[in-house]
Amino acid sequence: MKTIAKPTQKALAAALGIDPAMVSRDKRKGMPIHSIEAAQRWRDENLRVRYTPEKDYGAVTRAIDGESAAKQASSLLHAAGELWEAGGDVFPMLYTIRQAMASVPPSQRNRVLVSFEVMDLLTAEVRLFKDRDDFFDLIEGKCYPCDKEAGDDGFMGAFWYAVAAGEIRLKHAQT
Repeated sequence: MKTIAKPTQKALAAALGIDPAMVSRDKRKGMPIHSIEAAQRWRDENLRVRYTPEKDYGAVTRAIDGESAAKQASSLLHAAGELWEAGGDVFPMLYTIRQAMASVPPSQRNRVLVSFEVMDLLTAEVRLFKDRDDFFDLIEGKCYPCDKEAGDDGFMGAFWYAVAAGEIRLKHAQT
């Protein structure tokens, strides 16, 4: 009958997701090294796992998703700009563009570029009323906070982005 060889420290480290030097340290503390299961059970029972920001995989996933959303919105806006320049009808794309823009997280929105012509189409309804005294009484929705260091220009950019994304609209409009 053949016996199963115990795993090497390198194999244990890879299976446990730790550095090989940590296997040596934990072995001195009493961690069994005859099997991966026994080592993992010992670590679960005897070690307190600490949270470190670099292991916040959710944040990494959100950043990747945000970058992907920004690229998708930029692609749609670029295509709409080219269609506009060629004399095509951009109106059927506006709903999809708004959805793509709204899916971009606030931290990535400054990466989305919009041509003036397409921005005018996306913000036309609100722009009609922006010079009125009761302008802020006419609109509803949320403007996501922008970088505080950007000042008034940053706020205005965030505001008009929110208008273009359909997050801020006239109270009577149902878009």
